[in-house]
Amino acid sequence: MIRYFLFFTFGLALLSCREDKISTTASDCYSGFKGLRRGQYIVDAPVIVQMSGGLAAGSQLVASNGVSWGGCHLPEPFLQDSLPIFVTGYFLTSDDLEGMNLIPLPFEVTSVKRR
Repeated sequence: MIRYFLFFTFGLALLSCREDKISTTASDCYSGFKGLRRGQYIVDAPVIVQMSGGLAAGSQLVASNGVSWGGCHLPEPFLQDSLPIFVTGYFLTSDDLEGMNLIPLPFEVTSVKRR
């Protein structure tokens, strides 16, 4: 009986440690989408900053496979066209977004460094 209680307590502790809520600044970047939450975590992904006046944010991150990511929280010193950088952060998702073909993919930058 004690084993089951310990197993249940351990499982509950693991579930409560999950951090899928996004920051308020990321909510501001993607204010048109409700119920955003953090998805896949990416560490030191090589991307290139692409500046464009046609985008709502004015910039996007282009991964090595050619897929465009949004760059919510990208610091101003890194907002330079064709700048190669490494980013760490989270893809953002919601129930509404899972059925959409959205480009650039919503992405929250948590850290960045030059390549």
